[in-house]
Amino acid sequence: MEGGLEFVDTTNRGLMIGRYQPFHLGHLNLAEQILTECEELVVAIGSPEANFSFNDPFTAGERITMVHETLKKRGLRMSNCYVLPVPNSNNNYTWFESIRSMIPKVTTVYSGNQFVRLLLPENVKVRSPTFVKFKIYNGTRIRNLIVGNGNWQDLVPTPVALFIEEIDGVSRLKKLKKTQIEQERILANPGLKKDN
Repeated sequence: MEGGLEFVDTTNRGLMIGRYQPFHLGHLNLAEQILTECEELVVAIGSPEANFSFNDPFTAGERITMVHETLKKRGLRMSNCYVLPVPNSNNNYTWFESIRSMIPKVTTVYSGNQFVRLLLPENVKVRSPTFVKFKIYNGTRIRNLIVGNGNWQDLVPTPVALFIEEIDGVSRLKKLKKTQIEQERILANPGLKKDN
């Protein structure tokens, strides 16, 4: 090494993992909690390959943009934030190890999801979100409000609402919901043919 210096990464980083379909105020609150308790934030975008279905309407690139723009507009120091896609693993047992190989070293994982907590090794520190209003702030509810012309805009950060409108996400979600209903109808009644 030049000058005999060694790089040792001792940064205190917190990790939040989610699909962010879409990124909402509950997610933003967790990001802010992490940055008050850790030096840096790692936002892992799960299921990056999933898109254009009602449960996963937005692409990984769109979700990265939503998160990045929200953190930036919130005035958070972007040099302290990583927003990265992490592919799914078919093997739940090795899921966290595969994520760990794709992100900077983290000291704490923030999750209220019991399944995620079950998959984490015992030596990983886990913290729960302090702001939990899952019945209000959850992607399924927000997607259903979008399709039903409800007030979803108050549940997401302003940059996310503007971005969804910019990409015509409302129209996309309505079409995807129609497709989902049609597919469920066909699966429930295999003798029915798809309408032309």
